[in-house]
Amino acid sequence: MDKIIMEQSLKKQIDIGSEGLSNEELLRIFVTAVTPDIAVAGTLKSFWKRVGDIGFYRLLNNTEQMKVFGEDLSLARALSCGIELGRRIQKSPITTIGTAFGSRHLAQQMINRFQKKNQEELYLLCLDTKNKIKWEKMIFKGGLNSASVHPREIMTEAFRVSANSIILVHNHPSGSEKPSGNDIEFTKRMKQVGKLMGIELLDHLIVGDTKYWSAAESKILG
Repeated sequence: MDKIIMEQSLKKQIDIGSEGLSNEELLRIFVTAVTPDIAVAGTLKSFWKRVGDIGFYRLLNNTEQMKVFGEDLSLARALSCGIELGRRIQKSPITTIGTAFGSRHLAQQMINRFQKKNQEELYLLCLDTKNKIKWEKMIFKGGLNSASVHPREIMTEAFRVSANSIILVHNHPSGSEKPSGNDIEFTKRMKQVGKLMGIELLDHLIVGDTKYWSAAESKILG
């Protein structure tokens, strides 16, 4: 029975995320992950008997918290560390990577990074209201064309960090910085999507071995 209930909880977590789980379901997944061979039902019963309401747990001192699962201190220690990690994640600000001073400055950095790479890579740079780069992620690796990358993939990452604006950067392994027809089409499409979503596409840089192309400097973005 425990196994069936656990499978249902795990499926629910995949379908709707951890935030959609009940306290009981969250605790069940946690206990099973830490000590898979434990008698889950008895362990949960011991926890709720000592804690009562989940909000009361934070009022317990360290000694009391160590006793909530009975004799199994590994669970109490793991839960304490998990709670502390969650607290730190919530409190920690996102550290900015650097400031985008302009297309030329940024492109030079990217030329140095991408030189001699034998595959195309598309990077997303997410900026805050002061044009500080707060998030960078490789979105795609391979032959880039307008059908390879869906704007949804890019905007999902931008929304994740509450980006005010974005810059796209990709390389041409051939060494040429000149944009293809697909590059131009993709850039215009992302500009339109960004406008609809309220996240401005500031630039799309294409870097070669020694030179770069900028959609902003080329007036492609209007």
